[in-house]
Amino acid sequence: MSYEITLRIIEIILQLVVVIIAWKALSVWKSEIRGRDKYKLAKELLEYIKELRFLVHSKNESFHQIYLNDILVDKENFYNDQLFLIGKEKVYFDHSIWGLFSHVNTRSDVFLTNPIRLLIEELCPRSGKKISSDKGQYTFIHLGGVEIPKMRDIGNEKDSINDIYQMHSTEQLTIEEYFKKWERLVLELRKSIYD
Repeated sequence: MSYEITLRIIEIILQLVVVIIAWKALSVWKSEIRGRDKYKLAKELLEYIKELRFLVHSKNESFHQIYLNDILVDKENFYNDQLFLIGKEKVYFDHSIWGLFSHVNTRSDVFLTNPIRLLIEELCPRSGKKISSDKGQYTFIHLGGVEIPKMRDIGNEKDSINDIYQMHSTEQLTIEEYFKKWERLVLELRKSIYD
């Protein structure tokens, strides 16, 4: 009888070992899948961001073309020289801002990490207000590389392509602070890829 009990105990122990090994293999597999999905999403977002071009039209009639890689290549030069004339200006946008991240739903995308989600939400327009229809009065950013939606004034049939907007998430930001948010997003996405 003790021989049968010993065999039964060994059998139960082996079954527990098999269950533990299977559980460990499943958790490693799930971790790899999550990591691969996180990597893929970060890479896709970086590919999208790589195509963005920021055209800053100054009220002083200067014109600046900015790529986010400008920050990564020479950060000090970017903030001290490239943004010298416009860095302290409040950040305003033309109608192109409404197309930024239009393909990303931060509320439903489960693969977005929390830091990336928060940074995209800060940069992505949810709402804003029209400041002016006179583009010469404000320094504003036009985004190249985004799908620009058709804009119409409510109750009016004219296109709103000449309007200047202020986003509700960026009311207090200067152009320099706006690009620092972009810098943090790009670095966070790169960390997701290379870690």
